[in-house]
Amino acid sequence: MTFRTVLVPVGEDKACEARLHAARVLAWRFDAALVGLHVERPPPAMPGALASEAGPEVIVRLTERYRAAVAEERAAAKARFQRICGTGGGTLWSEAEGEPAVVVTRAARTVDLTIVSRPGAEDSDGFTLIEELAVGAGVPLLMLPEAGAGELGKVVLAGWNGSREATRALHDALPFLTTAERVLLCAVGEAAIATLEPAAAMLRRHGVPVEADAVRGSAGDAGAVLLSQAAAHKADLLVIGAYGHSRLREMVFGGATRHLLRATGLPILLSG
Repeated sequence: MTFRTVLVPVGEDKACEARLHAARVLAWRFDAALVGLHVERPPPAMPGALASEAGPEVIVRLTERYRAAVAEERAAAKARFQRICGTGGGTLWSEAEGEPAVVVTRAARTVDLTIVSRPGAEDSDGFTLIEELAVGAGVPLLMLPEAGAGELGKVVLAGWNGSREATRALHDALPFLTTAERVLLCAVGEAAIATLEPAAAMLRRHGVPVEADAVRGSAGDAGAVLLSQAAAHKADLLVIGAYGHSRLREMVFGGATRHLLRATGLPILLSG
């Protein structure tokens, strides 16, 4: 198993260039096609009362200005992508209009890996995109720090709790796990530890150099424990299953997934 098609959203965010450099390196590493996707939001709707007051000519001018600004942004995004990632061969450019979370998630369903950047603390749209991709795309999502990533996947820490999401994450991460120098499979709490050794044995049959890491304690502390273990072992990639509980419970009570998304500067491979 490997990644043959990699998708990377291209925008004006300050993390874009670092994300593109990392995507180019990973596409080369896995001999994958690299798809750059630029998403344009549709023109904002003008409230009816305001539209009536402004008149049709004003609305047309405003729409034309908006379209011109969008075209300029689109051209800049394409130029940035081609400058960093090249043109031709397995490097592909794509454009679409709509809500970014919807459009990118739909596009991700026809690739093997999607690469995004960790949003800033106040970037609610960015976290919405990540959550939609993690649970709605059906393929793994690699979330990079804002500064990008160097060589990742030499030391990998993967979370294990026996859930469907954790199982999916391990299989989705196999291209990284089978080429890693060291892999730690970390289970927190008695319930997770009970199936840790069989999970590690499954990975060993794939040729993964895995070590089983059982941590006694509360499963509710799993997010903080995984970060602590990743730091202790100098991991450069964290692998987790997203949303082990219902999304409503995650939104209300937090949970390991949200804690990890917001607290770490590590690259994270997420599977839903």
